[in-house]
Amino acid sequence: MSSLFLKLSALSRSRTLPSFVFPQRFFSGFAEKEEQSVNVHSSNTTTNPCFIHPTAIVHHNALIGQGVSIGPFCTVSPSVKLGNGCQLQPGSHVFGNTDIGDNCMMMAGAIVGDDYPGCTVIGNNNIIGHHAVVGVRCQDLKYKLEDECFLEIGDNNDIREHTSVHRSSKSTDKTVIGDGNLIMGSCHIAHDCKIGNNNILANNTLLAGHVEVEDYVHTAGATVVHQFCHLGSFSFLGGGSVVCNYNVMFLHK
Repeated sequence: MSSLFLKLSALSRSRTLPSFVFPQRFFSGFAEKEEQSVNVHSSNTTTNPCFIHPTAIVHHNALIGQGVSIGPFCTVSPSVKLGNGCQLQPGSHVFGNTDIGDNCMMMAGAIVGDDYPGCTVIGNNNIIGHHAVVGVRCQDLKYKLEDECFLEIGDNNDIREHTSVHRSSKSTDKTVIGDGNLIMGSCHIAHDCKIGNNNILANNTLLAGHVEVEDYVHTAGATVVHQFCHLGSFSFLGGGSVVCNYNVMFLHK
């Protein structure tokens, strides 16, 4: 490990990262690297600069907003757009044609986006949890590698650790998550699902392809929903529930 530090020292120049974004322990032993050349959305970088750790790999074609912090061992691909105030914690990665809004946080180990055709669009004030995988290729065998696939996520969502959210299975559809949802650890949202607003999906909730979830739905832990099922607004599913009938949980207003 010490040899790595020596190699970084040989390439380095002075640059500091804000302690309020990443604890100092993330940077101890690392030399400061010459500032990477990246595209910044605004020329006003004096009052709200970007900070990139020396070990991060940020492509020069990526568009980086003001006040973005990119921690150790992160990767940002050339077609990525990061909004103002985004934070990439150590070991998080953003790939492919991915557009992330303002004030989003990718926790350590999170992976967002994929290099396959199509795109991932994420709104503002979202949290992508530790080792979550969001916006990658679906697991539907009908999917063709040359087809575009899409994922859209709204604002103010909390997607917790080890959750997986897949893009659509075809170019004519898309996976959608609305606003204000809490998606707890180890949940799975498959291709072409439509998730509304203000839902709570407890740990290990599994949604198969094409499932529709309206608003204010609450699933308890280890709930399983069969493909093409529809959960109406204000539905509640007890722990360990298995839903396999279309519209069985639809609640009329």
